[in-house]
Amino acid sequence: MNNWIILGGQSTIGLFVYALVFFWYVQPALSKLSFEKAIAPMLLLHVFRFTGFTLLAVGQVDPSIPREALSAIAFGDLLAGLSALIAVLALRSRSSLAVPLIWLFTLIGLADLANVGRIAVNLDLFNHSVGVMWLVAIWYFPTILIAHVYIVYRLLNKGSSDLKTSAIRT
Repeated sequence: MNNWIILGGQSTIGLFVYALVFFWYVQPALSKLSFEKAIAPMLLLHVFRFTGFTLLAVGQVDPSIPREALSAIAFGDLLAGLSALIAVLALRSRSSLAVPLIWLFTLIGLADLANVGRIAVNLDLFNHSVGVMWLVAIWYFPTILIAHVYIVYRLLNKGSSDLKTSAIRT
């Protein structure tokens, strides 16, 4: 069986189950929180995108996969993770730059996911040995996708006014 069919099935089931968990348990709790308190854990989840560097560890993936492509994935993930860390630190310190930094992270993070998808398809990546990154694709990617959607939702619906309100309350 083609690995893309297996990966697609696993990722779809994972996304469905994570979405159920999110909408049944996580989102109701987050909706009661201020913008800052709801978005901070979503951003922290993205900091773990440094995991993409596993692709550059010797012996972890098929050596026939072009190193340049693996580097693009790894460094894109690192940039997304670092931008999430900077955004969450700005958010927690109630910086006036917090919301713009969250938007910047969102653009970087979503662009990285699109780039990873493009590279994976172009290289037929999952029909090569990718080691533990297979698990990252089916367990971690669905969670960060849901987190991205929630962050955008909160930015569009609550945004900076909610951040200012939470700063006034404390």
